Amino acid sequence: MRQLNIEVKENAYPIYIEDDILFHLSFYIQQIYSHKKIYIITDDIVEKLYLNVIQNSLKEYEVESVIVPHGEASKSIEMYTKVIQELLDKDIRRNELLLSLGGGVIGDLCGFVAATLYRGLPYVNVPTSLLSQMDSSIGGKTGIDFSCRKNIIGCFKQPSMVLIDPKVLHTLPKREWNNGMGELIKHAVIGNPKLLEALKSKPAIEEEMIYQSLCVKKEVVEKDVFDTKERMLLNFGHTFGHAIELEKNLKHGEAVGLGMLMVLRFGIDLGITPIACYDEVKEILKLYELPFEEPEYKTYLKEIAKDKKNLAGTIQVVLLKNIGNAYLYPLKESNLKELIK
Repeated sequence: MRQLNIEVKENAYPIYIEDDILFHLSFYIQQIYSHKKIYIITDDIVEKLYLNVIQNSLKEYEVESVIVPHGEASKSIEMYTKVIQELLDKDIRRNELLLSLGGGVIGDLCGFVAATLYRGLPYVNVPTSLLSQMDSSIGGKTGIDFSCRKNIIGCFKQPSMVLIDPKVLHTLPKREWNNGMGELIKHAVIGNPKLLEALKSKPAIEEEMIYQSLCVKKEVVEKDVFDTKERMLLNFGHTFGHAIELEKNLKHGEAVGLGMLMVLRFGIDLGITPIACYDEVKEILKLYELPFEEPEYKTYLKEIAKDKKNLAGTIQVVLLKNIGNAYLYPLKESNLKELIK
């Protein structure tokens, strides 16, 4: 078992990474929750795989569940209001606990519900995909998609606890597993060259690999909870990735992988990024069967001006000086026309 503590002023919380943790959730939840009812939000695929296991693991509690369709389409205003209505119909009260059981979509949706219903409910995150286990389940970002833009409506809401069971990864479809590798590779590229080197031998993704990936995110989240400075480094590959994800019907990790190549090419053209970095990242994307033929980044320079991280006309694009050495490059909207030429 590995443990991390996210030390943020607003709400410090523990992360436990342990094989078969799903079978003894009560042991952990009792440490932070003293009421009797728990409301699980999950999707129709995870429901069939793990809902009974979770309910049996929480026998000390009265457990209700809300099931939504799987997939990105559930991160919508319509699904958000439907979930809220169903929870109210089940007579949820302020300070009762939500439990997010699923991948990144469920984590984002449940977190946003937790942040807004009754102006805030506690929630525990039990991520079941690789993408959510080593990335999106921590850090407090929640959100839904709107007007063809990823996570454009949302807020920061820290979970009370994150419980990670690496064994559930064995039930992931191959594309979902590869999807998670996109973000794991990103963490290695920006903050852990040794992890990137280890990934080249295609090791099993178990407790230690998830722990190493989360350590990269922990370091920047603790410095910058609200994503205005250092935490923006985690957006490596996302500026272009978000621009193509919905348009090209890509999984998030697939889009981030291509977005990394696009921004590396951008850095090469600016004379900042060595070509060797592009080649190394492209080879590891191939190794993990992620898309590696990236669109022309100049085509999307206008589109990235709409990114939610555009602060008063300046986009902080994450560029790479070398593997493990990322930094923020301020790109002004007024300079985009010149770059597009």
